[in-house]
Amino acid sequence: MFDPSSINLTKLAFNQSCRNREIIGCNWCVKGADWYCDSCRLTRTIPHLGSTRNVMLWRRVEEAKRRLLYDLRRLGLPLVSRSGDRVAFDILSDEINPILTGHLSGVITLNLAEADDVEREARRVAFREPYRTLLGHFRHEIGHFYWDLLVNSTTFQAPFKLIFGDETQDYQAAISSYYGRTDRSYDRSGFISEYATSHPWEDWAETFAHFLHILSTLDSLAGLPLSLDERARQTLTDPYLESDFEALLALWSPLSRGLNELNRSLGMNDAYPFDISPAVKGKLHLVHMAIVAFREQQRLAA
Repeated sequence: MFDPSSINLTKLAFNQSCRNREIIGCNWCVKGADWYCDSCRLTRTIPHLGSTRNVMLWRRVEEAKRRLLYDLRRLGLPLVSRSGDRVAFDILSDEINPILTGHLSGVITLNLAEADDVEREARRVAFREPYRTLLGHFRHEIGHFYWDLLVNSTTFQAPFKLIFGDETQDYQAAISSYYGRTDRSYDRSGFISEYATSHPWEDWAETFAHFLHILSTLDSLAGLPLSLDERARQTLTDPYLESDFEALLALWSPLSRGLNELNRSLGMNDAYPFDISPAVKGKLHLVHMAIVAFREQQRLAA
């Protein structure tokens, strides 16, 4: 089982397994007399489990959520804001009412239908998105939570306005305008995705998600039997704690191209169908700087 306190797989007694192990295959261990692991305890609302389909989809959702929490633990980011808002998850099924995936004051709501490959692909095509995954949803929504922690009322707020735009513009009006557009073209040199153009907060959340995509993939690369130079091996020792942003991008650029070529050789869509332009690179760099600065503040305060 996975021990989140040591960030490692370990052999534990059966009574240290999460109570959700049987129903959704949770492989995280519990602490002390707790019944649920750190990940499952963050899910405050589970979907209606009256069908085997919902159980299967919930299993997929929780697997993606555990990957997100692994990212955050490796980055050293907390699950509570300065104002006391705590990260929590509502996983809801829309048999009765439509469910919108989103974030509010630390609570991430996810529509269970996003775990259905057919449903998610239909929505990806309908919204003209090159990429739409469960893990991508989680990484995007948690980005909204960390904007408040890493940027709002910090020294990074002014650079944020300069690079991402003025976040004080009316959010609801901006989102309504985005979905009302008839012209779906956008400045691909300035934004990582079309949805990033809707509002500076969404641009940040999209960029934050892509930063996690990069770190997680590089972390997986570290375990492969590849021939790398000394600097690359140093970066892959722990990509989550790498202080040199350029070193991360130096590895990511050829890796993402290679992943796309491999997928094309198998007749599949590109694994990473995005271009990191100089402007997007600057936005990713700001995300990295904000995280590194926060970690340093926490270290000095300890």
